[in-house]
Amino acid sequence: MSDVPVLSVIIPTYNRAETLRLCLRAFDRQVTDVPFEIVVCDDGSADSTGTVISRAVTTGRVPVVHLRQENQGANAARNHAIGAARGERLLIVNDDTIPSPGLVAAHLAAHAKRGGRETAILGRMTIDPALPFSPFSALHHDASYDALEGRVEVGWDAFLTCNVSVDRRLLEEAGGFDPRLTWHEDIELGERLARRGMHLFYAPEALAYHHHLLDEAAYLRIAEREGAALVLWYRKRPDLAADLTRLGLVGPPPLAASPRHRVADLAMPKALLPGWQMAARALTRISPEAGRTIWRRLFQRQKRLAIARALAA
Repeated sequence: MSDVPVLSVIIPTYNRAETLRLCLRAFDRQVTDVPFEIVVCDDGSADSTGTVISRAVTTGRVPVVHLRQENQGANAARNHAIGAARGERLLIVNDDTIPSPGLVAAHLAAHAKRGGRETAILGRMTIDPALPFSPFSALHHDASYDALEGRVEVGWDAFLTCNVSVDRRLLEEAGGFDPRLTWHEDIELGERLARRGMHLFYAPEALAYHHHLLDEAAYLRIAEREGAALVLWYRKRPDLAADLTRLGLVGPPPLAASPRHRVADLAMPKALLPGWQMAARALTRISPEAGRTIWRRLFQRQKRLAIARALAA
């Protein structure tokens, strides 16, 4: 392929050697004549991640740039990779994003259709069918994309960096990813990009698969990370209180908790949450849909508890 890439795939990675191998192999098999590169930043992995990347560098059809840093978090790794990228556009994914064969071509086609440096393209993600079924994977991941069905232009709160492409210079002008955030870092950047004129379009034909089996504990940890991140974001940008409230931030004025939230919290006191989890497990075996309803409420309850802890800190 040409030495001048049109697009750079940005992949931060940490201790996921086998999953990263699947990701890199699928990107090496992309069906496109347009030159692109893959920039991988290893965030201080202790497993065989370095070997996996080195093998891709020496044996792959698509050029791979191998970066390594001491462990600083995924956002620092993303920024490091972006700094080394040569493509005019960036396709930002995670190390557990497994692209369909036409993913790169679909992103580039969507950019060609829309035009303009302010255009960003959100591709679709769904659970990797190679994984065992998990109700938590569907609750967390597929639900986000189901809400976008039928839409063309979407808001900055859909700037999800498991499968999104954007102009490199626009992203650099916006300041890149905030290394302090460990969740919601993508949509926080999306808000800053939107203030610079970004328009985000949904292209479900740009399909990738999420190769990450989510269990109960991991699902509820996401709730805690979301809550803590919302508070950090609010302290950084208190002028966004209304937007962050829409994303689930609750608290004392100027924040607010709706009557619905207060009733839900009374029904699920902290001391009884283990019992609610047992009930949700049992109900899921009998009626998966009813079980999903309880798990969603447990997720939101854990998120509000995390917000309260962070606000009090």
